[in-house]
Amino acid sequence: MLCVRDLAVKVGERLVVKNATLSINEGEIVYLLGPNASGKTTLIRAIMGFPNYRVIRGTIIFQGRDITSAPLESRVRLGLGMTYQIPPKVDGVKVGELLREILRRRNALDEYDEIIATLNIEHLVDRDLNKGFSGGEMKRVEVALLAAQAPKLALIDEPDSGVDIESIMYIAEGLKKLLSKGLCRSMVIVTHTAFITKYLRPSKVCIMKEGVVRMCGEAGLIDEIMREGFKSW
Repeated sequence: MLCVRDLAVKVGERLVVKNATLSINEGEIVYLLGPNASGKTTLIRAIMGFPNYRVIRGTIIFQGRDITSAPLESRVRLGLGMTYQIPPKVDGVKVGELLREILRRRNALDEYDEIIATLNIEHLVDRDLNKGFSGGEMKRVEVALLAAQAPKLALIDEPDSGVDIESIMYIAEGLKKLLSKGLCRSMVIVTHTAFITKYLRPSKVCIMKEGVVRMCGEAGLIDEIMREGFKSW
């Protein structure tokens, strides 16, 4: 589904991603782990096509198409979706109205009640987007909006950072339903704590440190990292 080869990415004049190679097959849950400031968020934003994240080397192939130079809007239409590590706050845009509008564009309004129940956001639907929300509430709303989009490949940034255990459980359940219902075919989950892996196990684990994807391996790598951290990488 996605093939990233020898990617290097600059943000401004700073080289953040120095060398990233990884692949995601259909149906996979791929965890991208690494310490803070290792380049994980920059990598997925470059894959998504954020304009300030400049690819200076390498390629990004999505479903057989080279999207290395494609604009963000084109990548969304092709089926890429993303959640933010720190979601934006928007005055005057109600969570429920935004969720319905996204579903309406897919002719999928019948999914509304199940999405808000799965993510436990019934109490947030009449409030402005992320205004006064806790960290866990923001992340749950992000996953709800992602579910409404139904991307082929979801790029999920730090879903377990700064949130309580209960929110992690709701988020994991929402992501599981995305996959089980076929609303999303594959996902890449960025994390430096790996807390969410207790509730959503990966198909594959990739380790990133100092701007380099050091290796990708089986799910058991998670347990090694939880025991020893990233020092050996």
